[in-house]
Amino acid sequence: MDKLKDMLKAYEAWVGKNPDVVGDFETTAKWVSYFIAGRISSSNVVSELVYTLSNMLVFYNDRIIEKARNAEKNSVIQLQSKLCYRLKVTLTTLEYSEVFIEISARRLFGQSGKWLVIALIQAFKAAGRFFILKHSTSDIITSPPIAALNRRAIGKQRKNSADGAASSTNDLLQSQHSITFQLKRSGRVIRKVEGAPPLQYRDFKLHIDNNEAAKTQIPRKLLQAEYLYISKPLIHLVAMGLFGRRSWKQYMVALSIDLYSIHLYRQHRDLMSKQQKLELSRRCINIMYFLVRSPFYDSFTKSRLERILDFVATSVPIAKVVAKPLKDYIPTWQSTYFYLWST
Repeated sequence: MDKLKDMLKAYEAWVGKNPDVVGDFETTAKWVSYFIAGRISSSNVVSELVYTLSNMLVFYNDRIIEKARNAEKNSVIQLQSKLCYRLKVTLTTLEYSEVFIEISARRLFGQSGKWLVIALIQAFKAAGRFFILKHSTSDIITSPPIAALNRRAIGKQRKNSADGAASSTNDLLQSQHSITFQLKRSGRVIRKVEGAPPLQYRDFKLHIDNNEAAKTQIPRKLLQAEYLYISKPLIHLVAMGLFGRRSWKQYMVALSIDLYSIHLYRQHRDLMSKQQKLELSRRCINIMYFLVRSPFYDSFTKSRLERILDFVATSVPIAKVVAKPLKDYIPTWQSTYFYLWST
């Protein structure tokens, strides 16, 4: 057991120092899942398992890198913040693995067991998102709740900080000496009058430390839009139970909720934060997924997509190797991944 802990610590230390190398290995693991799909028996389950494990590996390595970056920070985290963070970790883990759980539930318990598992997962996710929205500083719930780290940006930042550490320290000391002085008795550092910003840029407001800043009040209209978006999966599941899985009514219910939630956000765009605007842009793009969801896919998209793939396969000789397997496997992808509640 001690050897296993030592190996885990060594791995964490290696990941913290070599995020770029780790990224190459993670990408390889994801490509393995694409290669497996459709080539062996039960490939749907196996490929999804490999893909899920690769996502979990990325998520775990991100937490190691994030921990290494914040090792020197001594900020005090409240119990409430810890609880929200753990809940975000749980929801992110569930989001990465929910498709594999659904496929496994269908294999083990049949269609009825699959839909029961789906309902339980979506109920837990909705409850968790409501809790995070109410008890954390988040003003919008992203998907996944904890986004993947930008390894390339981290690498550049680390390189720049290593190159300019000495010069920046000297510049900082020089600037501090030029605009401040130290009281002899108390040792307190005071800013000189000439070190103040120009008069037109002064706001004369009390400085508030970011670590002590309280949760900002989310405007009511934006809160209603987010509550509606979080509730969409449960409302859609109820509509599917009432009208059927391939009914246009349940399709229009989910589409209408998405569009109305986006409309509420855009109507009060001046009240939105930068994070809200970025997430809203992602949700607008995700509306395109409705083109490949039943019943719209069955009625319109499927035939057109097949004609395009047939044209590519007959017109471009090399593309036939990719186009034909893609055409055969698209129905499986469509029925497995493009659920209306997985946005």
